[in-house]
Amino acid sequence: MECYTIRPICVGWFAEAEKSNFAYQKSAGEKLSAPILMYLVTGKDTCMLVDTGCCGEAWARAHHHPLLQTEEMQPVNALKLLGIAAEDVTIIVNTHLHWDHCFNNHLFPNARIYVQKREVHYSLNPVPTQYTYYESPQIGLSPPWLRAASRLVLVDGDVSLQDGIDLLLTPGHTPGFQCVHVNTKAGRYLIASDCVGLVENWEENQTWGLPTPSGIHVNLEEYYHSIRKLLPLTDGAHILPGHDPRVLEHAVYPPEDALPSG
Repeated sequence: MECYTIRPICVGWFAEAEKSNFAYQKSAGEKLSAPILMYLVTGKDTCMLVDTGCCGEAWARAHHHPLLQTEEMQPVNALKLLGIAAEDVTIIVNTHLHWDHCFNNHLFPNARIYVQKREVHYSLNPVPTQYTYYESPQIGLSPPWLRAASRLVLVDGDVSLQDGIDLLLTPGHTPGFQCVHVNTKAGRYLIASDCVGLVENWEENQTWGLPTPSGIHVNLEEYYHSIRKLLPLTDGAHILPGHDPRVLEHAVYPPEDALPSG
């Protein structure tokens, strides 16, 4: 089976994010500095992004909440620092269509963009509390993914994207959320994105006997079904969450000390 490497790329920071948004009914009022992440997955003939990050500072102040983004963090520039041009990216997987995960799809002109059909349908008419997350027409905005809509590839459920990379439908945070299961030389890694916003959701906060879901969700019953689906597939050492700064402690996954010897 093909093996890949995964690089987390920080494309901005929420300077004072509400922790309970990441962990349901946990730490209300506590603030944390949280990175906005996309993941670069590379292997033989593969240059793939999982999510494409957020808008710039001015747009965020106007329509969301403040974030910090240096010029080097802008997605195309961040990839250049790794020797990757925007044109080199041939696959994008959007875990979901919230603004901080799909804002820059259009910047990668050669990429097919894989997203769950359920997610596209929902994003055009979400519940009112999620209008802002999707930059919905209902509040006078245009969903950012529409700028590259002609390159969407709609998938429906679990899909084997290619040898060693699977897309897993895991609704809850959003109706059409998907995680990405990637084979590496140290075993499978789960790019969980906002299904598991913080590592501690998976490892430490199992108050109800299961990992803690995000405080932002549309269907808690589906969310727990998704968590149970993922439990046998990964552990805390092989999970890559949506907004945890600890992910950036390693430039590449698997880290060198996780590789088998010999």
